[in-house]
Amino acid sequence: MLKIKQEDLHKWITIAIIAATTYLFVTNLEKIFNCIIMIFKVLKPFILGGVIAYILNIPMTKIENILKKNTKMNIKTIRIISIVSSLLFFLAIFIFIAFLLIPELVENIQLLIHNLPGLISKTETWILNLLDKYPDIQLQIQNTFSKTNNTNNLISNILNHLANKSVGFISNLISSIATIFMAIIFSIYMLNQKEFLIESSKKMIYAFTKKEYATKILSIGKLSNITFNKFISGQCLEAGVLGCLMFIALTIFQIPYTLIISVLTAVTALIPIFGALFAMMIGIILIGITNPLQALFFAIIFQIVQQIEGNFIYPRVVGKSVGLSPMWTLLAITVGGNLFGIIGMLVGLPLASIVYALIKNKINKLTS
Repeated sequence: MLKIKQEDLHKWITIAIIAATTYLFVTNLEKIFNCIIMIFKVLKPFILGGVIAYILNIPMTKIENILKKNTKMNIKTIRIISIVSSLLFFLAIFIFIAFLLIPELVENIQLLIHNLPGLISKTETWILNLLDKYPDIQLQIQNTFSKTNNTNNLISNILNHLANKSVGFISNLISSIATIFMAIIFSIYMLNQKEFLIESSKKMIYAFTKKEYATKILSIGKLSNITFNKFISGQCLEAGVLGCLMFIALTIFQIPYTLIISVLTAVTALIPIFGALFAMMIGIILIGITNPLQALFFAIIFQIVQQIEGNFIYPRVVGKSVGLSPMWTLLAITVGGNLFGIIGMLVGLPLASIVYALIKNKINKLTS
């Protein structure tokens, strides 16, 4: 009778388990994906809270160090003051931008409403001239309307659709506000107990992994924390530089709303691609209501300044902060953006810096 060794048996059992797990994973991929999305939705406030806590921790730590050196307050009091000060700092930035931007937007919306009859008249004339020039377009419009029962039904359907969209928008807005509120509360708890959370995480890593692996994981975690801290600081510095450049350029060419657009550009620069696009669109709307040609000129200036900043200043400011040369910085941003979009652009640079540091340390150890 054929005897099977215990080691071989364990190996075949392991292979069978892996094969069965892989089969179940592949055949139920859609269900697993939906389950992950559902879990992410449930944990969304806590994930967002962790991100907020990580960002707030940067100014909070600096405030704590200043208070520890210059005051004799106890640690708990210093922690509370530091958390509140960090929150107030970001809240003050938000309020400043809101008070700067909203009045101008309201004023321009009122101006747009005042000029709306003239714009409608011009648009109507343009459409009529277009229909006279291209009869095929007029025939297509007539065919589209003839397929509906009557114009009233068409308008009714459009209004119902808009009403449903409005209800959905209000519902999503309330849900988003509730999520952000929960995330901020959770971030405060995390900041207040960050030493306990860090220590607990270390104990868990040592408990479930070998000591050498645990040490390596913590070493990479420490390096990642330092790199991401430098990246965030560098990103904020870069946003300030871009805002100043925009202010100088718009002042030279006497573009209106210089301060508003410059501040908005600096703030939205923290969001790759869409941030700059949002700032440019707001600027075009503000300027275009009174002078469309000047709005086009502004868009050209905006693109030139952004290209100068993105290709020459960003790699040196942010790249230097995370320890990468301008060439590797551009490569990391480009590859990250092409592979994973906005998220890839946000984390591509610090991740590339971490990989670069790990490889550099390994080479130094092997060659020393």
